[in-house]
Amino acid sequence: MQAEASFAPRGDPAFGDAAPAIRRLLAEAAPHPKGPQHFCAIGYRGPEGATGWVHWREGERLILWLGRGDGSDSADALLRSNRNLNLKTDVVATEADVAGSTYLVTRAWVAAKLADCVAKGDKYTISAS
Repeated sequence: MQAEASFAPRGDPAFGDAAPAIRRLLAEAAPHPKGPQHFCAIGYRGPEGATGWVHWREGERLILWLGRGDGSDSADALLRSNRNLNLKTDVVATEADVAGSTYLVTRAWVAAKLADCVAKGDKYTISAS
């Protein structure tokens, strides 16, 4: 299996600046968050194309972001994501704990995504007020 190459999505035409998508995400969040919110966006290129993930630190979420890959506005793609992982409830210790789930992910998988984001991702601090 070929490894995915990570990249900062801001400079990629398939993704661009995540700030508009993040602002819409915050505007539609319930309950409405308060104060500065911290996000990091990281992209991956693999054999099946490009995907991205957006980590929302205060919301404890990791959200799949397809950018403009499905032909829609990148903000719509983030809001409609079918993978909006709750880092408290959707993360398990081992592959055995995933037990065939199509939604659960391992701590190691999340740690790798967050490490990539810290190293290469686009960071955003956006006020929720």
